[in-house]
Amino acid sequence: MEKAKPSRLDYKINEDNISALRTIVIVILVVVTIQTIVYLSFAQISFGIDIIGVKIALIFLGGLLLFSFAKIKTTSSFFKKYSEVYIGGIIFVILSMSIINTFFAQDISSDISIYILVLFSVIGAVRIRPKTISIILVTSYGIFFVGMPFFQLNTSFLVPHIINGLIINIIAFFISRMLYRYAVAYVYDKAEIEKKNEELKCLSERDDLTGLYNQRMINHYIEKYIEEVELSGENLFLGVIDLDGFKKINDNYGHAYGDKVLCCIANIIQENMTKAEFLGRYGGDEFLLMFKGIETDEVSEIMENVLIELNKVEFKRDKLTFSCGVAKWQGESKRDLFCKADEYMYQIKNSGKNGVLTIG
Repeated sequence: MEKAKPSRLDYKINEDNISALRTIVIVILVVVTIQTIVYLSFAQISFGIDIIGVKIALIFLGGLLLFSFAKIKTTSSFFKKYSEVYIGGIIFVILSMSIINTFFAQDISSDISIYILVLFSVIGAVRIRPKTISIILVTSYGIFFVGMPFFQLNTSFLVPHIINGLIINIIAFFISRMLYRYAVAYVYDKAEIEKKNEELKCLSERDDLTGLYNQRMINHYIEKYIEEVELSGENLFLGVIDLDGFKKINDNYGHAYGDKVLCCIANIIQENMTKAEFLGRYGGDEFLLMFKGIETDEVSEIMENVLIELNKVEFKRDKLTFSCGVAKWQGESKRDLFCKADEYMYQIKNSGKNGVLTIG
């Protein structure tokens, strides 16, 4: 299977990343909101105006991110082109929010658990290219490394924070790279399965030689259109086409050439049947078509034009014509409608061939 271009691959992965990031932001918002309410409720305990102000700022910023998710359309040309930049920017903002929260939380808790929790939540939920995530992790850790000494003055806590922050970022990078590779393999496998399913569907619905619908689908569509016109009251016509003298082509030039002739005939019919609702190969040198919502005169005109086009084509030293019978549905069953059109076709064959009989 031909591999997808990286940009297209990342776009497909980033469609899933949007929903994952949305969930993370909602969870963070809920947690921070609850924390803020608790802090404000215990007035007798001084948490400091700074930490509460930061919490409120984080809630506002989280709301902006949710607004951004609501506005972005994954089907837009912007998202398709800049999806990785957008996702990377959101990840950086989320990590920066957790780092800032960790900074101001040093007054009440000398640990970096908030940063660790958010970091691994993002890494576990989002699949992004190793190159991109490495830039994000290095930049966010740089903020952590430079800023922490201003908020944690106790070197007994500061040094372990700096070292642990570095360690968790290295671990996060390797986890992210592993998950991204799994995501890439999943996208390729999914595309391969979809391709195989499409091929199987085509094999089950289409004639191998001409690519037209096969007999199974012919029966399905006759039933389908009969049900539709029973409700709509539209006209429905079924036509049966049989090639005249096709056996001579096979006898004179072989079946391989005969297959080429059938494909050519199918193309001619298809190109001149733009108003046909359905076109299929019933078997051998017999084709079936259906018209819906047009009048008898128009059906006859279309079929006569097809006959003219077919008569222009020469196959080596021979020409082919066709006999066609077209019957209008008048309340009969699928089988009876087909038999009626088939009978009209044989009337043409028995009366000299190379013609169309339409009875409506």
